[in-house]
Amino acid sequence: MPGMRFFYPLFFLVLLAPGISGKAQTVSSVTLIDQPFVFPGEKNKHLIQTLETYPAYKKASHQEKELIYWTNYARLYPVPFRDSALIPFIKSQPSLQNNNYTKSLIQTLDQNQALPFLAPNLQFAGVAANHANDIYQNKGRISHHSSNGTSFANRMRNAGITQCASENISSGKEDALVALMLLYLDIGVPDLGHRKNLLNPAYTEIGVGVVRLEDGRYLMVQNLGCSK
Repeated sequence: MPGMRFFYPLFFLVLLAPGISGKAQTVSSVTLIDQPFVFPGEKNKHLIQTLETYPAYKKASHQEKELIYWTNYARLYPVPFRDSALIPFIKSQPSLQNNNYTKSLIQTLDQNQALPFLAPNLQFAGVAANHANDIYQNKGRISHHSSNGTSFANRMRNAGITQCASENISSGKEDALVALMLLYLDIGVPDLGHRKNLLNPAYTEIGVGVVRLEDGRYLMVQNLGCSK
């Protein structure tokens, strides 16, 4: 129904090198008008061609590919991302206008230089997909701990990932671009944990997992990390 509002909770965990150790989890909940957002431009063909050379991207679902693409696009082209996606989205959502989180993000993207490309990684993708499926099996209860109590740090170590890494989790509508922009905005998160994860210049790898929960929400798990 036009004008209906929905909540979009976001979760993050920041993990630092050397090794993998966790910090506190923070939750952001955003209320949006339930209306589709249509990206007004065209996708970067060169970026898509580059991504298609990676097995982890080829094996990904449509929504997983979308999240990988937009995460890379925002890092490689921060000002075009701001102008062509973020600002039109903010203009379509009154609740996102005229607040300090929005203003600071626009300024950050204006000042930010291009960041390293995030290569789709099968190990990271496996961790993300397994955790997304675990949350689905656990009735959509979102946490960075597995339902059996395994921490994120141990999940990564068990997968052979021992360098720096982080995890973002979002749940909401079936729109990877909107999910990414809300992670960047980080409204209600004082230390801007999602944004810091996404703008971390040390990260060069990415893996994502997306599932549809029983209540209709789409759960997106995003793992970022350093090369071995």
